[in-house]
Amino acid sequence: MDLQYIIYNIKDNIDLERQNIIYLGVGTAAGYRDADNSLNLKNYHQYPPFLQDLKNTLNNVNINIILIDPNQENPPYMVKDKGLQCRDVIDKGSHRTQLIDKGLIDKGPLYTDVIDKGLIDNTIYTNNDQSLTVYTWREIVYTEPYNDKEGIDITEQLRDLNNYAMDKGILFIYHDFSGRANSVLAEYFDEDIGEHLDHIIYGLGLREDFGCYFNLTDPCSYHPFKISPSGHIELFNVYYYIVNDKLGKLKMDTYAMDTNAIDTNANNKIFNAHMKKMLYIVKHELNNITLQALRVVFRLITGEDVKDFDKDVTNFNFFNDKNKRESCIQLIYDKNYSELYDFLLTEFGKKLDIVALFKGLDITGREMLEFITLGDDPFKWYNNVKEFI
Repeated sequence: MDLQYIIYNIKDNIDLERQNIIYLGVGTAAGYRDADNSLNLKNYHQYPPFLQDLKNTLNNVNINIILIDPNQENPPYMVKDKGLQCRDVIDKGSHRTQLIDKGLIDKGPLYTDVIDKGLIDNTIYTNNDQSLTVYTWREIVYTEPYNDKEGIDITEQLRDLNNYAMDKGILFIYHDFSGRANSVLAEYFDEDIGEHLDHIIYGLGLREDFGCYFNLTDPCSYHPFKISPSGHIELFNVYYYIVNDKLGKLKMDTYAMDTNAIDTNANNKIFNAHMKKMLYIVKHELNNITLQALRVVFRLITGEDVKDFDKDVTNFNFFNDKNKRESCIQLIYDKNYSELYDFLLTEFGKKLDIVALFKGLDITGREMLEFITLGDDPFKWYNNVKEFI
């Protein structure tokens, strides 16, 4: 069974009258077990505690889980832990038609023909009322934004899931535990997802790079949630406000989420944890990416050579958006250094807006950055950061 077949099967069997969640995890083998062979919640990659909490809190929710790992145990740990049963694939509907049209299967015996060709297997598991369904795919995968291209490219399948979630109001959560930075893929899709970032999440934990060692019980691995007027699950996602330039609405929307929430106290705790984590992430990026990039361009403006240890910056790989990256490289090539500096102040300032909002400062992120970069000695800029964060 490949990922496209799994997606066909989900679409054919989903009940759109319910609240629906699709979770896709990469690198989900249950490797970090306790001495008694149990899986601690903080390491429960197959069924993150946040999803378990949603399932236990909402009585009309249906969850489809896709586990991708070449070393996925058979059956997955959660099958026995959650009392799931293996079920035969009922091969019917549009996904079978599409497989026939693609020449992948013949119009032969309904079920055994497909199994004999190795296109599907019986690795689908459900609970008794089929409100929780688990699919496994034992493959190495990658997506377009990353440099390592080993395995099978699933970019188009993820784009398909994004579009399906946007069209049907489904909560879709993706997390890669294999060591890749989730932020890279998240930013790759951000502009396409746009207004739907309140129900499509790439990277639990606010996209921070934890690799395999990720504490899924940390408050930032959860999201405040509410049920929208249309009956769909919506999450508080700070990147929704950053990407859509709506940070001014953040506090008002958070209040609305609290008043419509299932558990207001829990939502407030998680919201505060998210905001504190974002300050940490912004400060880290400011000190390790933003000021270095501005320092390099500042030196070009003043006629200095780029230092050897700064030369990688001129590739602008910190921008996952290809268009932004190419625009910066072109400005370097054209020696339009002042225009490039202005562009970087604006782009980097967007994320700093959240610092001003959280700390109640009457200043924009760009203005904050302009203050931080005052003076002719770029290495003194780092001391100015302490004035704000």
